[in-house]
Amino acid sequence: MSIADSDNPIEEVIADDQREAKRGRYGWLSLVVAALFGLFFAYDLWEAVSNLVSLPSVYDAVGIGSENVPWWLLWSGVLIPILIYVLAFVLGRRQNVFAKALIFLLGLAVVAGLSMGVLAVEEVLRPTVIPVVTE
Repeated sequence: MSIADSDNPIEEVIADDQREAKRGRYGWLSLVVAALFGLFFAYDLWEAVSNLVSLPSVYDAVGIGSENVPWWLLWSGVLIPILIYVLAFVLGRRQNVFAKALIFLLGLAVVAGLSMGVLAVEEVLRPTVIPVVTE
């Protein structure tokens, strides 16, 4: 027994989502895609908040001092996933589900690259704040 094209629930969901995309809204299928990608963005945000919380104690333990923590860099690491997710959400507003998923995937790649850049910049800045030990 085959399912007629008009009775196929998957095609109905995709057609409904395409109608919502034309109106500039998110259908429920698109919201599911956005929520799933939101979990990945939330993981990157969690890592950035973890760095924000733990790096001052690491600086103290190493002897650099928590007053030398690059706060601007840590806060930029927290803001990057939020801003890129919102940008991907807005840019995908009038796209179909597949295009929205690609936009979120591209945004996730950008967040991963920028997050690695934040870590690399901290690694480069660290020697500039280490006190020079003279004998």
